Amino acid sequence: MQKAFLNLTIFLFLIAPADLAFAQQLSTKSKQVLTVYNQLQSCPGSKTCALNYIEVFPDDTAQFLRVFAPADFGQLYKSSDNFIDEFFKLSRYHSVLVINKAIDIGKDLKWDADAVGYLQHGIVALGNRYTRLFILKINSLKPKEQSNLITFLADVENHDAYPEYKKLIKSINDAGRTDLADKFKTAMIQREK
Repeated sequence: MQKAFLNLTIFLFLIAPADLAFAQQLSTKSKQVLTVYNQLQSCPGSKTCALNYIEVFPDDTAQFLRVFAPADFGQLYKSSDNFIDEFFKLSRYHSVLVINKAIDIGKDLKWDADAVGYLQHGIVALGNRYTRLFILKINSLKPKEQSNLITFLADVENHDAYPEYKKLIKSINDAGRTDLADKFKTAMIQREK
């Protein structure tokens, strides 16, 4: 019994510095995101915690990549899907804030795996769920930003396996914005070539 306790103590002693080192390696922004995410997990359903998490979530492409998709696969990369998924779930409380922030991040992105892909699919899902708000935000973008966002959202290997994108085109068309739906169709056709 004492030997087991001693082994556990030694084990904890050995991993504690690793955890401490990990925490010290996190950037200020990554620490903020992690802290507020943990607060949100401890008070699910709290609109205040939800708003705090949306506010601390990265504001632009550069911040997003530094926190969730750094070149060294550090920071919050390993759990980026959890952080990003939670961000999108909060649209049920603050749809405009989530849509605006997600599009502000996505408008300057190019497709990549993991965190960037999660964001891409999350933005498309938002567009299907809140089409009119999605259109309003897209309309506020500069033409180059709008074009880049649409190209980013269309950048998938197989559109037949991506029904959400085709549904987004239909949702935009049904909202009376055939001109915008045509831009999404054109981006899909160009990607398929």
